[in-house]
Amino acid sequence: MKRARKINWAKIGIYAFLILFIVFSLFPLFWMVDTSLKSDEEVFKMPPVWFPTIKLENYRIFLLQRPFPKYTFNSLIVSLSVAVLCIGLGTPAAYGFSRFRFRGNRLMFGAILASRLVPPISFIVPFTIIFSWFRMVDTLPVLIISYIFFNLPFVIWILSGFFESIPQELDDAARIDGCGNITAFWKVILPITKPGVIAGTILTFLMCWNEFMFALVLTRLNAKTLPIGLYDFFADGFVRWNWLAAATIYTLIPAVIFVLFFQKHLIKGILAGAVKG
Repeated sequence: MKRARKINWAKIGIYAFLILFIVFSLFPLFWMVDTSLKSDEEVFKMPPVWFPTIKLENYRIFLLQRPFPKYTFNSLIVSLSVAVLCIGLGTPAAYGFSRFRFRGNRLMFGAILASRLVPPISFIVPFTIIFSWFRMVDTLPVLIISYIFFNLPFVIWILSGFFESIPQELDDAARIDGCGNITAFWKVILPITKPGVIAGTILTFLMCWNEFMFALVLTRLNAKTLPIGLYDFFADGFVRWNWLAAATIYTLIPAVIFVLFFQKHLIKGILAGAVKG
């Protein structure tokens, strides 16, 4: 008789746990899509309507009722500007901290990171007062400056790990070939850290895209971003949950497209940062 195949209960348990975790994680997204397709009556019906009659009219109505194209433009301008500026400033700074040893190097690096450790809400009042003095409240530059303040230390910290994982011998070989520090960084080191730079860009973009607290306090009407546009639904006397769900799906689309377009580079960047040497 053939020996019965031994059942690997541990593997079955792991797969069952992963399936349950995926279902649990994706259920809010399913419910949001489901709600965005419901009529006003189906939203409040009990027991819940799991598969409603598809009502795409909700997507058209909320776009007509609210200036979401303007909110989208503001979010794109702010998020892309902060991502580009943080990478442009943070990449050479991270390279300098990881490669050069000078007096106060570690102290300065620690001070930059310490600014990120302070709860962001602590800066709400001073930021509001300072920007009110310069009459910058409710403008896009005020959001860009604020987001750079919080995201630049994160970018420097992330990219420093990437640069430290690259052998110092590459810099020395470039200098032997006649390259200066800037040329060695630009032509030799930077191409190697491309996955890390792209990963830092994506993460910075997403953090700015989803930021709510500073956008709520520092904007009024002209500089509103998408998260604040969603919050406006709760200021109404009656929340149209199907419109809110449709607006939320609309808000997710640009970020999802951006991540999917750079997904391969994001995975490479995360894996490259996990391996040192």
